[in-house]
Amino acid sequence: MDARTPLQPAVVTPKQALSIKPFGLNIDVLLTTEATGGATSVILAWHKPGEGPPDHVHFKQEEILFIIEGLYEVTVGDETAKVGPDSIVFITGRMLGWSLPGGQDHYLKAISELAAGGGFTSEKVMEISKTFDTHFPVEP
Repeated sequence: MDARTPLQPAVVTPKQALSIKPFGLNIDVLLTTEATGGATSVILAWHKPGEGPPDHVHFKQEEILFIIEGLYEVTVGDETAKVGPDSIVFITGRMLGWSLPGGQDHYLKAISELAAGGGFTSEKVMEISKTFDTHFPVEP
């Protein structure tokens, strides 16, 4: 973020959030990278059982995930754990994610536009992913 870029307060209601479908997943962009001068972006994602992003790594940004509903299996380093609220999970999960610095909203929007345009291929996804610092580890 450029220290000269003044941050402006923002209010985003659910109706104002940008709804996108990267990888076929339901995501709302609640706070864009531009709204925070590049400092962060915030997304809200809904997942059905078995859905969610594949294992991936970011080298230039961090992600913070807050599980609102459901049970998620996450891997950090060599450790895999199931995380979620203390409740019974029936159908869906929902999480709120921040990326620091911002940019994850741009990546997800690019993937969503690729899918909507009918040009969705592994090669194009990998090209977009690399551009936005999203790297998928190769399975052994």
